[in-house]
Amino acid sequence: MEIANEIRSVYGKIKKQVSRLFLKRRVGFLRFWMSITFAQRCYFLATSMLLLQIFLNIESRLFEAIMFGFALTGIVSETWPRFMTLWNSLPGKAVILFVYAIIANFALASASGLVNSITGVSANALPYSHNFALILMVPSWFFVTTMLGLVGGMLLIIFYLFFLLLLKPFGVARFWHPKHYRFATSTTLARLAWTLGVALQLGVLAGQVGLLSEFSSESANPLISIENVTENELENGEAQLTKEQAEDISELEKDLTTLLTNAKQKSVDYKKSQRRALAYFIYEFEADSLSRCSHPEGTRVIELNDYEILQIEKTDEVEEGFIYTVEPCRSAAIGISVSP
Repeated sequence: MEIANEIRSVYGKIKKQVSRLFLKRRVGFLRFWMSITFAQRCYFLATSMLLLQIFLNIESRLFEAIMFGFALTGIVSETWPRFMTLWNSLPGKAVILFVYAIIANFALASASGLVNSITGVSANALPYSHNFALILMVPSWFFVTTMLGLVGGMLLIIFYLFFLLLLKPFGVARFWHPKHYRFATSTTLARLAWTLGVALQLGVLAGQVGLLSEFSSESANPLISIENVTENELENGEAQLTKEQAEDISELEKDLTTLLTNAKQKSVDYKKSQRRALAYFIYEFEADSLSRCSHPEGTRVIELNDYEILQIEKTDEVEEGFIYTVEPCRSAAIGISVSP
């Protein structure tokens, strides 16, 4: 009976100490959680999920989406107020509009080139199709502006971190932040790492969807073969790989080649779908079925000027489904025979 009482007494003391320790840790974590900003909480959650993924070997697309979602939310919550501050100032508004004017100019030129490559005539003669081509390219250019923003943000973060470390020996722990802002250096490192991670993830996602079609080269550049590099190193005596290492490298090479090949194929398919959609729009909405200029039955025309028309014929012989030819305007009004 005495032994049982002693065991209960020891168990009660241990339980009380553990409860006190747990309560102290809980209170400490709550104080830490309440002392950091919303963006820091997002970085903390994203980093914690990354550590769980590494140590527990979690392979889940949903898990990764939530993790990068926290990181992106933290980046946006810090960037948007500063963007609005920049926008509300006259010099900042001028810089932002100048950057977007440059991007818009490239987008308009790219859309004009797409119309010209399909029809063979200047996009000035097809204003509605030019605008529709620009709309088709909005996802690609939105991705480009996002990537430019992330890259610019990374450069600013690097400079900020450099000056922060440079001024730390002089007792300056933070600047450009309120006094109650904590963990400035570690937050900057986390922000830099997650900005780079989000940029890479967006790049991979854009390649898988096909949004890089406007910026991919048509030339078939050979992929770098890891296997060939390894063989050369073995011949020169610079590396000695075991059979398992060689198999791992070969498997990595196959995965990388498959990823790049799929991304390029997606880009090609995305560009083809753009061309088909634009060709359909030109035929159905831009072109006229009735015109003062004579044209064969079943074709549609777009008047380029008083003397020329763009004749569009639907066919299955070409990939876009339409044939475009420039013909003279056969009209009685200008004294030319109306017979085609």
